[in-house]
Amino acid sequence: MFKRQVLIFSIAAILSGVGIVGYLDKSHHPLAHPFLIYYGWIPKNHERLVRLQDKMSGYPIIVLGSGDEWQSSGDLAPTRWLISSMSHTVFYGYVDIGVTGSQPDHQLDYIQRSLVAWHNIGALGVLLDCAGPDYGVSRARLREVVALAHHDHLQVLVNSWNPSAVLGVGLRPGDGWLAENWVIADGKPVNAVAEGENVSAVPELRRHHITIWMTATDSTVPSAAWVTRWAQKTVSSLDGSYLAVSGPQYSSRSNNVIPAHWLIKALSQGRDGL
Repeated sequence: MFKRQVLIFSIAAILSGVGIVGYLDKSHHPLAHPFLIYYGWIPKNHERLVRLQDKMSGYPIIVLGSGDEWQSSGDLAPTRWLISSMSHTVFYGYVDIGVTGSQPDHQLDYIQRSLVAWHNIGALGVLLDCAGPDYGVSRARLREVVALAHHDHLQVLVNSWNPSAVLGVGLRPGDGWLAENWVIADGKPVNAVAEGENVSAVPELRRHHITIWMTATDSTVPSAAWVTRWAQKTVSSLDGSYLAVSGPQYSSRSNNVIPAHWLIKALSQGRDGL
């Protein structure tokens, strides 16, 4: 497990391992690296599971959804197979740590068991969702959950609308902050970058070597042209390092996976194409 964990610290190794470098125009520096957020159904039928694996191929990093780590969900065995069979892909698990706004308000012992479960099936990181004050998460709660994740040898990706909320909570170099739909959300343009209170914390994250992750979502399953347009707009607005593009609810309704090569092509065109 620890030998495999070093993959997450070398994106170049991950990219070459899944053949993505071959897609890129090497005369340009890519705008960002692609990743996939997949909250859809994990098939229990082996043939369908292999088809899902094929659809996911090409993504160096994949974030899976809530519940896939539990035996009671029925998803544990196929999820474990998916992770183990894609040995050159880094997988992140998911834990919702929100307290208010219809969030589950999980106790810390539940969160700890979930983190352990993700680690045990091969996840190298975890997305801590709904992790900001807008969901009732105090800095102390976030700090404690981050410490639990690190204790289980998991990289941490924190989803908080205001990036200042993730400062001083124990994030390490290589951990990340997720700017979810800061430029477009469900097909509607968003102007979060213009909110100075939010943006002012981003340089501080960079100084602490906290990576910037981004998402862009459409109201329907995006076309290749939509992916190209909004991938470039999103990255140019925030200059993040990782980008996921998706239809509504990150595949949870459609099980659709945006082909990795669409996003890779969009991100490989370089800043000169913007």
